[in-house]
Amino acid sequence: MTTESKLRRSDRTGLWMLLAVVVITAAVFFWTSSRYHEGGSASLETHIDARGHLHVLGITLGETNLKQAEIILQSKSDVALYIYPQEHPKAGLKLEAFFPAIADHTKVILLLDLTQAQLKGLESRATIPHQYQNRVARMNLAPDDIINMRHATISELTLIPNLILTAENLKNRFGKPDHIRHLDSERDQYDFNAIGLQATLSKESPPTLHFTNPAARK
Repeated sequence: MTTESKLRRSDRTGLWMLLAVVVITAAVFFWTSSRYHEGGSASLETHIDARGHLHVLGITLGETNLKQAEIILQSKSDVALYIYPQEHPKAGLKLEAFFPAIADHTKVILLLDLTQAQLKGLESRATIPHQYQNRVARMNLAPDDIINMRHATISELTLIPNLILTAENLKNRFGKPDHIRHLDSERDQYDFNAIGLQATLSKESPPTLHFTNPAARK
C-alpha cells in the first residue's frame, strides 16, 4: 500500500470516528433533554415512598448523596458554604451544591444535610467569606472537604426552571395548592404539602420550586 493510500485510509477512518462522536453526542443530548424537558416522562417526577422520602428528578431526598446526584443530573456541581442573614428565609450557615445548568438550562441547588457541628468544622477550614450585595456571604471549602462532601446526603432541592411558569401551570402539574401566600407585591408562594413543594412565582425574577421531605416540615 502506497503512502498516499495509507493517508486516504487514515483520513476516512478519522472522518468515520468524528461522525460517530457527533452521533453519540447528539443521542446523549437528546436523551438528557427529553428526560428533563417540561412534560417529559421524567419531568419533575415526584412521589413519596413508603418511608416518607420525596423522589424528584431521580433524586431521593434524605437518601441520595451528592456524588450520586451528579451522576443522575449528568453535571458537576459547585459546592460552597453560605451564610444567610437573619432576615433571610434560609437564615444561618448552609452547605449548598449549585448546578449552573442541567440539560434544558434549568438551575438546581441542593442543600446538603450536615449538623451544625459539622458546618462549623467546615467553616473553620474554609476561605474568608465573600459578601454579596444581598448580604449573603460565600465561603469556599478546603480541598479535602470538597472531596469528602461528595458523600453528603441531600436534604432539600430547589429548581430554577428555564421557562415561564404560571399559577395555572402549577395547578395542572401538581393539583390545587394547599395555601397561596402573597409574600410581597412582586411574589406569590404556592404550597403543595403532600409533596413538600413551595413554588414561588415572581413578576421580576425566575420561578423557584423548592422541595423537601413533607415529614421534615412538621
